[in-house]
Amino acid sequence: MRLASEFPEATRDQWRALVGGVLRKSGVDADSLGQPVEAALAGPTYDGFDLAPLYTADDPAPPAGYPGLPPHVRGGTPDGRVLDGWDVRQRHAHPDPDVSRRAILADLEHGATSLWLAVGAAGLPVDALGDVLADVHLDLAPVTLDAGADLARAAAALLDVHTDRGVLAGEVRGNLGADPIGLRARTGTAPDLDTTTALAGRVAGRYPKLRAVVVDALPYHEAGSSDGQELGCALATTVAYLRALTDAGLDVDTAVAQVELRLAATADQFATIAKFRAARRLVARVTEVCGARVRAVPQHAVTSSTMMTRRDPWVNMLRTTVACFAAGAGGADAVTVQPFDAAIGLPDAFARRIARNTQSILIEESKVAGVIDPAGGSWYVERHTDELARAGWAVFTEIERAGGILAALDNGLVDERLAATRTARTARFAAGEESITGVTVFPNPDEQPLVRQEAPPVPSGGLPRVRYAEPFEAKLEAEA
Repeated sequence: MRLASEFPEATRDQWRALVGGVLRKSGVDADSLGQPVEAALAGPTYDGFDLAPLYTADDPAPPAGYPGLPPHVRGGTPDGRVLDGWDVRQRHAHPDPDVSRRAILADLEHGATSLWLAVGAAGLPVDALGDVLADVHLDLAPVTLDAGADLARAAAALLDVHTDRGVLAGEVRGNLGADPIGLRARTGTAPDLDTTTALAGRVAGRYPKLRAVVVDALPYHEAGSSDGQELGCALATTVAYLRALTDAGLDVDTAVAQVELRLAATADQFATIAKFRAARRLVARVTEVCGARVRAVPQHAVTSSTMMTRRDPWVNMLRTTVACFAAGAGGADAVTVQPFDAAIGLPDAFARRIARNTQSILIEESKVAGVIDPAGGSWYVERHTDELARAGWAVFTEIERAGGILAALDNGLVDERLAATRTARTARFAAGEESITGVTVFPNPDEQPLVRQEAPPVPSGGLPRVRYAEPFEAKLEAEA
């Protein structure tokens, strides 16, 4: 069956003529510029390829395969998230155990399905985990840790809580959050891979549903990376962990089963959809080369910190809604929506409620998870996925030639590449080629600042953490 077969076939030349007429009315004559219409309307990316204004069946992309089968572009499992939606994973970092305990219960009673806990210097005290989780049904609500340098103590404390609560080892789920390379990227401290491999070995031997390792690409994204750079750094980190785990005695399938991938989701919905699809393809290729039967790893999407603003923070609700939609449509297994006031300080109850309800609306009312890979088959998305995968692979191979992700961090290669992208993006904001609503465009000069309790300082000393609105917010405040 050919759709619209009763109509004359449209050609690209006809489209060019029509679009050229519109451009001339707006004062742009592509012919006089010596460019075809496509070149005049192409949108550049920070990964070296352009986004075309029109995609057709003539734009090639490799076959995406089927959900649950390699190359896993269309999903890591055959049924996607159709049955129960993705995992609504809410983050908690308030240092007061009583405040966190009440906030956690509110989240779990109103839509959240798992927890992501910041533990240690940047969050909850390690010895308070038992009290904070006292009323949580741990067999129903998995816990993922973000403990940084306090990994060993926090992991032991969490496992002790499960034991004390009578949760069988075979039913413990979540992730202990070991990510020494991510910690190196954030803080510049030497990574402790031995603790990570020992922890993974313990988990693999006793806790079949628990994972120990997170490949966290947020440090690269928050330092200003492009999507391809984020993917390349994540893939290089994945390979480094697989090498370390197999060197420590785990077989490759067991090693792959210990890993979860964390990526940023932004308000650029098509780029985010393509990024999560491309990430599965890249991981599937690496695991194939490693000889693993397990080809997919779970993906945890976190709405971007770089896109958040302190001025007009309510607009962040719209940004995180689009980002959450894109992560779900892109096939993420778990999604964390940052509260709209996260760039200001510790979120209040209203902000956390909006964050979790954003996900509930998309899952329960909009049925975003009700279709497997809803963007699949779109010529634009398939081509974008392929181009991002190639860009990520190019970054990965450059890092590998430099000696791996740790060497590339130590010798400044990663920082140098991210700084170039960061500078280029900031220049585009300054030139008005990209905009930040409420800051670079349509600012409210009479806006009263929103006040929140100051959050614990995050680890620093490695790659920088940026918000693209920050220098423009400072300028507005100076002019006020």
